[in-house]
Amino acid sequence: MSATDIFGLGGCGLLYVALAAVLFPLRRLSAGVRYAVMMAFAVAVFIPIGGLSLAESMRGTTGDLSVPTLALAASACASRIAGRTLFQPREWSALLGAVAAAGLFLYPFALGLTPFDPYALGYGSAALTTVLLFATLAAWRAGLNLAVLVVVVAAAAYLAGAYESRNLWDYLIDPLAALYGLGRWGSDALRGIGRSFQRRKS
Repeated sequence: MSATDIFGLGGCGLLYVALAAVLFPLRRLSAGVRYAVMMAFAVAVFIPIGGLSLAESMRGTTGDLSVPTLALAASACASRIAGRTLFQPREWSALLGAVAAAGLFLYPFALGLTPFDPYALGYGSAALTTVLLFATLAAWRAGLNLAVLVVVVAAAAYLAGAYESRNLWDYLIDPLAALYGLGRWGSDALRGIGRSFQRRKS
């Protein structure tokens, strides 16, 4: 098995474990039992069923998962085991907002709606690298360490050739992360509108 297969399957397995951690009421269990259950999940997703494991099936459908998706999955696992998150909601909101914006920029154009294809920028474009650099510096100045960490890890994985893809976009975003980011952005926007409406009524 190649290194790219290990990274790709490991990421898909992590997402499955995170989904199981969210769906099952692990917080009612003791810490030791939570660790044991999570380890059992982690082993189960790599056991072949009918020739393919759950991780292999997901990878065949979604491809390799981006670093933001892996960060979300890792955070979900950590919060269910330890009962707390490593980063504040403000940092997650900023990261998911950036992912949602990137998804709105990338996917509609990449589907061929216009002659411009932003996906091609991921193949070593100086423009994308420059924008990403300035965005990362702005996030660092704003104290958004999670966003900085995600970009640094994605860039390192890209330079190391951790995935089969040689396009930087595939390390920075995938459809799952974009949809989740858009969902969270829409949910936050609706809550903000609701709070504003309540203040006006009162």
